[in-house]
Amino acid sequence: MKKQKYITYLASVFMSIVITMFISSFVTFKSLGDLSLFWQVWPVNWFYAILIAFPAIMIFRPICQKFSEIIVNFFYR
Repeated sequence: MKKQKYITYLASVFMSIVITMFISSFVTFKSLGDLSLFWQVWPVNWFYAILIAFPAIMIFRPICQKFSEIIVNFFYR
């Protein structure tokens, strides 16, 4: 596998970890009535979010990139 592929996969893992950390912490914080449970609930939510986010990023990245190219090419001919 080429170096660029490894960079793409590793960047996608890091992106899914960071994005899900912020989103899951915010959603967990807003949804809990008892904030003392935050540190018990949030890591589990974060783990599940990463399991969903990484494959989603890998699946939809090429689709979104192609769609973006179509839009940009439409306006910049």
